[in-house]
Amino acid sequence: MLKPLNAILFATDLTPNCQEAYEFAISQSLRFKAVVYILYIIEAMPENVEGRIKGLLGRHRWEDIIEAKKTNAQKSLTGKIRASHLLTDIHDFCEITGVGDDACQFQPRELLISAGDIAETIIKNAQENKCDLIVLAARKGIMSRNLIGNNIKSVLKQSPIPVTIVPTNNG
Repeated sequence: MLKPLNAILFATDLTPNCQEAYEFAISQSLRFKAVVYILYIIEAMPENVEGRIKGLLGRHRWEDIIEAKKTNAQKSLTGKIRASHLLTDIHDFCEITGVGDDACQFQPRELLISAGDIAETIIKNAQENKCDLIVLAARKGIMSRNLIGNNIKSVLKQSPIPVTIVPTNNG
């Protein structure tokens, strides 16, 4: 018997490769009436590189750049601006898949924007939000094969909860 899901963490890099994983996370959210946490991570730079950039630009300018990146990510995630082929809206998803109106009325989702190591940040956010499932997207590789990179491998090794990797069909 499947354990019901109360919370799902979907981590995205805002690329078209994440479309199928997003649709999977939303379908599971609708099925279990679970909250979906949509996580975008601003990957941390090595300290020596960040220090050099701060030295060149100045600390305040660097902080402005990071804040602008967070703002743009939030606008992309909320649909106020569109990244190329970003993520469909839940209503569009329901329409495409033929999910009934009652199920589509349940739409709780939370947007999280974090900075840091990708794998550690995914695990930390899943634990902080008491998630029952982590959903990640495989990426397209050479010759159109789906690949699992080092970040996904790290999440798989470290995660105390189930992780679903969804292949992409984007070319």
